[in-house]
Amino acid sequence: MGKHRAPIAPSTAHPWLRKATAGLSILILLATSLGGGAVYAINSLGKNINAIDTSDLNNQDRPETVVQTDTSATNILIMGSDSRAGSNGSYGNVEGARSDTTLLVHIYEGREAATVVSIPRDSYVEIAGCTKLNGGTSQPYTTKFNAAFAIGGPICTIKTVEKLTNVRINNFVVVDFEAFKKVVDAIGGVKVCLTSPAYDPIIPGVGGSGLNLPAGYSNISGEQALAFVRARESLGDGSDLGRISRQQEFIASMIRGMMDKGLMTNPAMIYRVLNVVTSSITTNPEFASTAALQDFALSLGSLKPSKINFVTTPYEIIEKGNVGWTEEANDLWSALRMDKPWPEPVVTASASPGASTSPSATASATPSPTTTSITAAAATCTEGNG
Repeated sequence: MGKHRAPIAPSTAHPWLRKATAGLSILILLATSLGGGAVYAINSLGKNINAIDTSDLNNQDRPETVVQTDTSATNILIMGSDSRAGSNGSYGNVEGARSDTTLLVHIYEGREAATVVSIPRDSYVEIAGCTKLNGGTSQPYTTKFNAAFAIGGPICTIKTVEKLTNVRINNFVVVDFEAFKKVVDAIGGVKVCLTSPAYDPIIPGVGGSGLNLPAGYSNISGEQALAFVRARESLGDGSDLGRISRQQEFIASMIRGMMDKGLMTNPAMIYRVLNVVTSSITTNPEFASTAALQDFALSLGSLKPSKINFVTTPYEIIEKGNVGWTEEANDLWSALRMDKPWPEPVVTASASPGASTSPSATASATPSPTTTSITAAAATCTEGNG
């Protein structure tokens, strides 16, 4: 089986399937909408934020972390839950919840650049011992990564990520289907570009997302957006890895759309977005306050979309279609622990001697062909398709 650092090649059946993950929308929305003079709006929304107890994390040895300041390196785990509870029941009768999407976001010291690592849900790894959602405890065992969320919710997922990577998670955010839809609708939809029609009908007992979009440009609503990022069986190679690629392309388009619509200078839109974000996420108590979110948002004032690098955990396909992490994954985790870029930037011949190769020094380095920035992830429709 082949090994992969970051699978970004487009599907031959659907060339618009490129670059990796959803759920990052929440972090990016907080970073971009709060930083530009809109912090005032959050003060009336703080009571919306849902926090959960994280004391169980202290029952195991955790990786070390630097003292957290407004310029320090920090790690955020973003989990997209596939729970069908409440209004999400229309997406299938599936009990419990799994981490449909998991992103480890490393923001570098100085908070001018970030690396976002997508962790495939089908990664075959050892789940940490956890407190179960229904009481009792589970012992460590090897299975698919997304089982951690089903066993013990976000706390079990964090324990598992820390055990596997030795990277300390400083804060976390959980987003479900309904939250994702509301954010898309709050910004007036997202423009996507397809080089061929996309059709993924819902087949009872089999699957499907209900996606039905023509070739060319479409401005899609929250409901359509959820179908777009969830579609799997009928599109591309049918794998979660292909879906990861489409999700990251969608997030790139979403961010570009927010910038084009002038989100930071539109108070009404800012308020709608913030109201959705704060009422739709679950996080740790330290992060679930207006003061904490305000300080965090302001600390990201210099973080630009072009300096956010998307990668996928280096992997190889193993038996039964599962995903095994390669040795290169260890290099990735080591780089994040040391607050170093990954892969190491290749300094061009035009760079002056001694030029910086820090994560924010993108102008002096050649981007790796196996990673993608938000700018690079832009999709283009062929002439005549829209």
